[in-house]
Amino acid sequence: MAILTEKPKRGGGGHWYTNTGQARHTMKTKSGSERNTTLRDARKLGLYPSVTTLLGLFAKPGLDRWIKDQLLRIAFENPAKLDESYENYADRCLVAQEKPVEQAASFGTKVHDAIEAYFTGQHIPDELLEYIQPALDWKQDNGLNFIEFEKMLVNLEHGFAGTVDIVGQGGEGQKFIVDWKTRKTKKGVKVTSYDFQIHQIAAYGATYWGEDDILNHRVHGANCYISSTEPGRFEVVRYSPEDLAKAWKVFRSICSVWRSLKNYDPRISPQNV
Repeated sequence: MAILTEKPKRGGGGHWYTNTGQARHTMKTKSGSERNTTLRDARKLGLYPSVTTLLGLFAKPGLDRWIKDQLLRIAFENPAKLDESYENYADRCLVAQEKPVEQAASFGTKVHDAIEAYFTGQHIPDELLEYIQPALDWKQDNGLNFIEFEKMLVNLEHGFAGTVDIVGQGGEGQKFIVDWKTRKTKKGVKVTSYDFQIHQIAAYGATYWGEDDILNHRVHGANCYISSTEPGRFEVVRYSPEDLAKAWKVFRSICSVWRSLKNYDPRISPQNV
């Protein structure tokens, strides 16, 4: 007998925004439930893709290897049940594979919320304080001024949108962009940034501070990594203004490639003209 009577639901889809910065990541169905927003929806509504949606064009070999290993391990440890169809078994394995990703995303969201809560004078859950305290100390020790938190940005000129974690200035007025990342770390193993994380920061920097500032090397950037496996471990990967200027030029090209491949340009959508 078949064990599952219906397929498990799996995630997917990209992040989309209106030209005024309203998130439209999901759409309501006729039955009142929600589904992921698709490119077809975006064309109808004139939605802007997120920075991460644009960067999703590119393969990430390290991440792909990890995903394949996780899926094979799940399949090995969870053999098909009696008379279970291939389709249900495949979906069951894929759902199981997504759980750690969802858990990591949930922890990341909690960390982001806790950091924002601290800087806006709200309560921080005690269980999160040991994870984020080094980030708070880092800000204090470097005399940084955080002026925007979770700021929604829309780049009308190049056709994308997204939310930047931190916009700030240094003690001498240096402009910078910070993106918090949670990461599973291993003791003694150095933390390095993944492919395209610098391009994400460059995109936010050019949108918030302006192309002139980023191309003329007036914007700094950093990924700040908070370990989810070693409470209290915090590492910063800094990006120079020169590197951000180069990354922004590449990201502009990515925007053009994405529009060509998808045959969709939100800037000239009837809703945005």
